[in-house]
Amino acid sequence: MSDVIEVQGGYDEDGDMPVLNDAELDLYFRMHKKVNERSQEISKTYKNNILVEIEDVEEVHNKAVQCIRSARPYRDSIIMELVVSHHEGEAERFKSFEDFKCHNLTSPSPTTEVRITYKFSSSDSVSGDLEAYKVTISIRSRIADLTQFEKEAPPFISSAILSNIVTRTAKINVEYSDYVKARHFVAMFDEWVKGCDESPEVKFIVHLKRISHLISRFSHLLVIALLGFFVSNAIEVETVSGNEVLKFIVLYGSVFYVVSSLADLCFKKLEVSIDSYLSLSYLKINKGDAKIIKSFKNRNTRSIFWSVVGLLGGVSMAVASSAAYDLIKYFISVD
Repeated sequence: MSDVIEVQGGYDEDGDMPVLNDAELDLYFRMHKKVNERSQEISKTYKNNILVEIEDVEEVHNKAVQCIRSARPYRDSIIMELVVSHHEGEAERFKSFEDFKCHNLTSPSPTTEVRITYKFSSSDSVSGDLEAYKVTISIRSRIADLTQFEKEAPPFISSAILSNIVTRTAKINVEYSDYVKARHFVAMFDEWVKGCDESPEVKFIVHLKRISHLISRFSHLLVIALLGFFVSNAIEVETVSGNEVLKFIVLYGSVFYVVSSLADLCFKKLEVSIDSYLSLSYLKINKGDAKIIKSFKNRNTRSIFWSVVGLLGGVSMAVASSAAYDLIKYFISVD
């Protein structure tokens, strides 16, 4: 608070302690109680695939300042702190948004979070009671979080598994005295999140991710079943002599193993490619962010490419299984 309270009472006989009247003591007591009592909280978390640039951060800051002014805070009682977090625990702190806008935009370290905290005090327009508020806005980069997870995860955990971790991208937390005023901040932030650009979510990929582990297993079994079906239907028992049975068994076992292994490889690649696709959500305020965004866009492109390759490879194995017997018969006749 910026208001200076002037002591009107006198001092005791030794001149050490001020003598306060009842009204002043009551004011001090109420201020102490309000500062030290536990505030009520309201918060809301978002997992939207928002794409946030520095202009969007400035927009939410301006909206928050408008909300604070509408609450009629005490003059100069607003305290703001903006923290920019990077990989490996690095962080930068700013006391004003203007300082933040002038920070190093050429930094090569990707931004993981921008957190803005506002503290201010006001008085209730009816009762005159002191009110204290603390508003914390957090915006996170999902791809920066995922990059950090991949660096820290054990080698046996693939990036495809980590890609399915849906982290929060935005959150607002309000410690309040008046619930109605607190809801005003939450509504403001909700409107801002909905107004942000979002990465389009490919619906059929979302559905495929839920069953991707079944696609590889059942498709592999289907190729094996087709191989057995086509060979058993095509085999001509009366034309196979006793000397050719052993050759047939060896050749069929070899073809079965090769086709089965290649089909499993193709469909496993299809599964991993589907799981690796990620709907982007990021913060873009420096060169490090731009670099990591480009990296993940290229990763998604590769995921689509290898999905197509895996699918075509699996279909090719299914087609090859229909010609397996002719291939076996050819090798037997050559011998």
